[in-house]
Amino acid sequence: MRLYTLTSSVGLVLVVASRTVAQQPVPESFVLRDLHLQLAVDYTTPRLAGTVTMEMENWTTAPASTVSFLLHRLMDASKVTDRAGAPLQYTQSVRRFVDDSIRQVTHVVVELPHPIAPSERATVRIEYGGFLTPYTEVGWLYVKDHIDSAFTIIRTDALAFPEIGGLSDAANRRMPPRDFTYEADVRVPAKYAVATGGDQTKTLNSDGTITWHYESVKRSPFLNISIAPFDTLSAGGIRVFYFPGDSVGARTLLKSTRAALDTMTAWFGPLHTKTNLTVTEIPTGWGSQSHLVGGIIQEADAFQDPRYMAVFYHELSHLWNADDTDSPSPRWNEGLAMFMQYLLREKIDSWPRRAIADSGVIARAKQKVATDSLWGQVPMIDYGKRRMTDASYVVGNLMFSTLYYLLGQSDFNRVVGGYYQKFAPTGGTTRDFVSFAKENSSRDLSSFFDDWIFTTRWTKVVAAANTIAELASHYDK
Repeated sequence: MRLYTLTSSVGLVLVVASRTVAQQPVPESFVLRDLHLQLAVDYTTPRLAGTVTMEMENWTTAPASTVSFLLHRLMDASKVTDRAGAPLQYTQSVRRFVDDSIRQVTHVVVELPHPIAPSERATVRIEYGGFLTPYTEVGWLYVKDHIDSAFTIIRTDALAFPEIGGLSDAANRRMPPRDFTYEADVRVPAKYAVATGGDQTKTLNSDGTITWHYESVKRSPFLNISIAPFDTLSAGGIRVFYFPGDSVGARTLLKSTRAALDTMTAWFGPLHTKTNLTVTEIPTGWGSQSHLVGGIIQEADAFQDPRYMAVFYHELSHLWNADDTDSPSPRWNEGLAMFMQYLLREKIDSWPRRAIADSGVIARAKQKVATDSLWGQVPMIDYGKRRMTDASYVVGNLMFSTLYYLLGQSDFNRVVGGYYQKFAPTGGTTRDFVSFAKENSSRDLSSFFDDWIFTTRWTKVVAAANTIAELASHYDK
């Protein structure tokens, strides 16, 4: 509360109390466009030390002269310069997020030498280092990241290298898509292999270490670097890094990968970049992720048990996703990938239980609607804004399963594949997808998308059904 002293025309002094209105944090003015990471991992301390050079673009409509970076809470920046090596002023401190008080980061704020105009770029180079530990205390149970001779992963999830962002998750989520090109040079002892997406070269150093160099061919939404005593397989533009004990599973996975890629190419058309796909095995529970450029990190289950191939098909199907330009995104593509993982397993592996799995998803949706009131109040289009994107895995799955039943394979391929072919170069929004589907379908899908994306009327449809056929029958009335 602030006290303001006011003097009236008759000389009376009044003291007026006024509550200050807290300002909402605003997104950072810059987004990353190109990254060059030079990194060395010391397994004896255990620490990592690196230099990251970031070319950034001012995406806003006003000049900006400061930029904020987030770094792991146990790491520090030791030097900050511009592209030419001139030192830049900066401050750093360990801070908590304003909207997640458990989450701690090293907050680095850099003063640029002059304001950067809208759409113009600046380059900042940060030397940094320290310890890498998990972020499980904030609920990210998959972020078990630490330096270990058996397996180490370097990724944004644990802030293992600086990321542009502020101390508000809500504000960071309002930033535009942050896809970027990258180069990564990672120096490790010779017994280790380094895996990520991109063109690869290796250099033997005089001390017996090896520097692995990767360069992305296009933009990627992430850079995930896995380090372990991997074995490797490669064929047809696919490179597989796997733990030595899983050689049989790696060969099976490579064969299934080729079959899935061929199948989806036949359905949806060719990918918009050459097949240069890196698939890396990571321990179970560490969080799979997929992109044609950045590569696929796949939990070990899919290497060890054929029953888990559906999870890998899920990641492969994301390769046919045009970039989602909604900010924040409702992530309906996750629902499409859930549907695709079971369809591919049925078509490639002759799996007979897709209908049973679908009925299980319907039952789960009913249970969530009954126990979580937001599921009945928030439409899918707002899942990103309301931080409900986990619901897209269930609701989106049922939506695409029903759409497939209504349209049939050929029409479904025309909608999903056609959308990818048109919007892969530019990206698209949820509304772009809906418009494209309506224009390219043999039937009227207006009420269908109104139910599933723009309202919560899907809850009434699901309440009256136990199978996908029964869901689809609602739209044949």
